[in-house]
Amino acid sequence: MMTMNKILEDSNRIYEQLSGGIKYLFHELQELTHMSDTRLCLAICQLLRDGRICRRQEEDLIYYLKTI
Repeated sequence: MMTMNKILEDSNRIYEQLSGGIKYLFHELQELTHMSDTRLCLAICQLLRDGRICRRQEEDLIYYLKTI
């Protein structure tokens, strides 16, 4: 069961691993963090909600990057 503390811990882990200015696809973040789909989705949602990362779409691809 995912607790809020675990989601926050995962989101902090993702944020620390992201390089500023570099955009990442979902599968690239998954390779970087080795998180399951659910854990990664929840962590990304938390980061988006906190405004720490943003989402960009280019054609059919969705990228995530640190908010600068």
